[in-house]
Amino acid sequence: MSALFTPTTLRSLQIPNQIFISPMCQYSAERGEATNWHMIHLGSLALSGAGMLFIEATAVEPDDRITPADLGLWNDATENALRPVMAAIRKYSNIPVTMQLAHAGRKASSHTPWDGGQLISVADGGWVTHALPSPIPHKPDETPPLALDTACLIRVA
Repeated sequence: MSALFTPTTLRSLQIPNQIFISPMCQYSAERGEATNWHMIHLGSLALSGAGMLFIEATAVEPDDRITPADLGLWNDATENALRPVMAAIRKYSNIPVTMQLAHAGRKASSHTPWDGGQLISVADGGWVTHALPSPIPHKPDETPPLALDTACLIRVA
């Protein structure tokens, strides 16, 4: 049998096979909140037979998002929107689920890829971006991000 289908262990977690579903940016959240898309998408992946499921890049602050449609986990509303998705997964599957936490840095405040992916200016509904370690813009013609200082790093850590 292929090693791909053999169980593996990560610390104390037993994983039935070595097929891991990578996190995929879905750009389908509303105000950072999971939607019916997440229920269908993650639910179907949870039933796939894979050994582990990674939830897409998830911002811990609104300003950390790549796009306005990114999934978030920064307040009660974003947490509560993800609860029914996880409850459905747990009801029908015992797949281990993990989450990729994200901070978009200088690439934040961008349109979704199908809308061009360019930076959204603050005047057009975007937000001020923050990056580590320096205020270098993603593209030369874009507004530079604010550099994260030690106090900001401590706040978001």
